[in-house]
Amino acid sequence: VPSRRFGMSLGVDLSPSVKQCNFDCLYCELDPAKTIAKQTKILEVKDIVDEIISSKSKHPNIDVITFTANGEPTLYPKLSQLIDEVDKIKGDTKTLILTNGGNIYEEHIQKTLHKIDIVKISLDCISEKCFKKLDRIDGSVDSSRIVDGIMEFKKEFSNQLILETLFVKTLNDKEVEIKLLKEAYDRIKPHRIDIGTIDRP
Repeated sequence: VPSRRFGMSLGVDLSPSVKQCNFDCLYCELDPAKTIAKQTKILEVKDIVDEIISSKSKHPNIDVITFTANGEPTLYPKLSQLIDEVDKIKGDTKTLILTNGGNIYEEHIQKTLHKIDIVKISLDCISEKCFKKLDRIDGSVDSSRIVDGIMEFKKEFSNQLILETLFVKTLNDKEVEIKLLKEAYDRIKPHRIDIGTIDRP
């Protein structure tokens, strides 16, 4: 699909059959689902790579291979192995992941994400109250560690880090929440910040 920000994107869904996520965001286009800490329905790496090879042969002008999911892609337990295999066949195509950042403070997640060319992290809230109301996080997520986790990740990350904030009226558009977000942006210093609303074309 053509992406407004990344060119021609090949989306790789790491949970195609069911929503598996540690967030259940109010604005999610998927049906509400119980949050989870770990994936239970798991795809084989070889099957994913075979599909990518097939798609690249049909669509040679792909700019980015985008790891996403019906849920959160970093919950896919074979992500590190998958990235290693995709690196062998991607050529000049960049890899991109769209993550909610809910486990970014975990060391093994940071090591895996270091292998990716573009990491885009959603950051809608800073306060615990906002996380619970808007992003409706799983009990396994420690929202107080997310910003520090992103900062720690960026110290060792030499590729492109993008933050995305999606504003929802009366929830994270209040002055106190915006002030907290601005402070987090200033601390993290990402390469880019994408700001949007739930009103999409």
